[in-house]
Amino acid sequence: MQSNNPMFKKVTFDAAYTEPMTVAGAVNKAVLMTGVATAIALVFYFYCLNLGYTNSPAMLGAIVGAIGGLVLALIMAFKPQTSSSLALPYAVLEGLFLGGISAAYEYRFPGLPLIAVAATFVTTFGLLGLYKAKIIQATEKFKAVVLSATLAIVILYVVQWIMVLAFGNSIPFLFENGMIGLGFAAFVAVIASLNLILDFDLVERSAEYQAPKYMEWFCGVALLATLVWMYISFLRLLGIIRSN
Repeated sequence: MQSNNPMFKKVTFDAAYTEPMTVAGAVNKAVLMTGVATAIALVFYFYCLNLGYTNSPAMLGAIVGAIGGLVLALIMAFKPQTSSSLALPYAVLEGLFLGGISAAYEYRFPGLPLIAVAATFVTTFGLLGLYKAKIIQATEKFKAVVLSATLAIVILYVVQWIMVLAFGNSIPFLFENGMIGLGFAAFVAVIASLNLILDFDLVERSAEYQAPKYMEWFCGVALLATLVWMYISFLRLLGIIRSN
C-alpha cells in the first residue's frame, strides 16, 4: 500500500488486527483534524493581527508548527500505528503553522489568505467531484507522474533551504517573483492539488483491503497534509501575482 502524498512514502499493515477501517471513518477523522487545525489557525491568526506587525509572533509560531508537524509526520510515516495518538497533536501544530504563515501574508497582502482558503476548498471539492465521477483516476501512470513531480519539488525545496541557511542565497529565478518563479509556483500548486487524487485513492484502497482501524487516522493525516500544502502553494502563487 502506498501513498504519494509528499509527507508519506509507504504504509505497511500489521499482521494482526481486529476491526478494519472504513471510508466513512477516514473521512470523519479528516474532517475532525481539519476542524482542529482551522480552529487553532484562526485563534493564532487573529492573536497575531491584534498584536500588530512589530510584536507579532507569527513567523515563530509558523516555524514551530512546521518543524513540530514534520517530526510527527515522519514518525507516523514510519510507524502508521502511532497515528491514533499523534494525529490530533499534528493537527494542532499544523494549525499553528497555518495561523502564523497566514498572518505574515496578511500583513503584506491584506485579504490574500481568505482568497487562498477559497481556492483550496473550491479545488478540493472540484477534484473530489472529478474523482467520484471517474473523470480523474489514480492509475499507475498517473501515480508515477505525480509522485515523480512531487519528489522533484521536495528535493528543490530541500536544496533551497540548505542554500538559504548555509550560504544566505537561493536557487536563481525559481523562488523569485519573476515569470519563472510564477510558473514554478503555479506548477507546485497543480501538483499539490493532484496529490488529493492519490489520497482519495489511498482511503478507498485501504478500506478495500480492510486495513487496520488506525489507518483512518493515517489517511486523515495524509489528507490534512495535502490540504495544508495546497493552501501554502496557493498563498505563494497569489502572493507572487499580487507582487507583480
